Amino acid sequence: MPLFGVYALLFAEQGLDAAQITSLLAVWSVTAFVLEVPSGAWADLLDRRRLLIASAVVYTSAFVTWLLAPSYWGFLAGFVLWSLSDAMKSGTFEAFLYDELAAAGRTHRYGLVRARAETAGVVVMGLAIAAAAPLHQAGGFALVGWVSVAMTLVHLLVAVSLPRAAPVEPPPEEEVVPPPEPVSAAAWLHTLRAGVHEAASAPAVRRVLLAYAAVVALVGLDEYFNLVLAEGGTSVPVIAWVMAGIVLAEAVGTWFADRVALLDRGAHAALVLGAGLLLAWGAWASGTGVWSFGALGVGYAAASSVYVAGDIRLQSAMSGDARATVTSVAGVVAEGGFLVALGLVGLGSLWWDLPEVVAAVALTLALPATLSAWRAPPARPSATAS
Repeated sequence: MPLFGVYALLFAEQGLDAAQITSLLAVWSVTAFVLEVPSGAWADLLDRRRLLIASAVVYTSAFVTWLLAPSYWGFLAGFVLWSLSDAMKSGTFEAFLYDELAAAGRTHRYGLVRARAETAGVVVMGLAIAAAAPLHQAGGFALVGWVSVAMTLVHLLVAVSLPRAAPVEPPPEEEVVPPPEPVSAAAWLHTLRAGVHEAASAPAVRRVLLAYAAVVALVGLDEYFNLVLAEGGTSVPVIAWVMAGIVLAEAVGTWFADRVALLDRGAHAALVLGAGLLLAWGAWASGTGVWSFGALGVGYAAASSVYVAGDIRLQSAMSGDARATVTSVAGVVAEGGFLVALGLVGLGSLWWDLPEVVAAVALTLALPATLSAWRAPPARPSATAS
């Protein structure tokens, strides 16, 4: 998606200010917040492959809406559709992957596969964002947008090509479990309650969830990187290249996420603190060129590594059957952290320049993120073994 690195600049070109852009991001997050857990409960009951395909269709419609109606309300509608797509995918994808590995008797490889898959996606995204520079020079934001829509169609084709979920065959000596009853509202409510109960009552799961939310608040500041760089005097093509470099740095971080998931509490907390300090300095020094680019890249890579490691820790900590629902609860908690970041930046931008606001928010968020990282237990080694 070449558009990912520059869409905030598209909004600004259409006359939206930082507060309006923040309100769009807030609607995006709130919609996901509302839809996240209910969709996760359905993913524990319905065909996960079909949900992923439906998610891809909605995903495409979101960006088509942006391009056909490039206004505040068109962008708002696109974000709502994007949130719906994310809610349908969140929890569903992780549970689908875990079940496929379980069917092959290889759940111990979840952490490694999850980290490597994230890295592959991030590398492709970095290359796509880099392509935004020549695309923008050739045809402006319209060309960047329509090429991005074409990429969402590739996403849809990949979803259609996914295998149908392979059932785990029970050992011969075990009694075969009878087929489940047809999906109903009662079954959905039962699954929803089971997932929420595990998320709230299991101490290890609860601590991982809090750490996950806190670091998402830091990761969410990337929505302002291109605006921060623009205020520092960087041109749109250069911003596209810088954002691509930041994303490739993220790929390095996610590559090691399975190892980060095993870090003890002190090392985990130190990595989160370092990420927050680097992000703050990179935003504050946005007019200094390569040094600020590097600080943002390294800080974001560290935060992203901890973010992916949080999912690995969560899958390791869970023990119940409502895996997609608990993962969706994590998504809701994460959206809460993201909303806090958006609220702080949005309010601060009413009085101060955006680079200073983002730097101050990064410092503010680094403290609770570090403390929650200290309390979160590491993943079990078997959950990340190769």
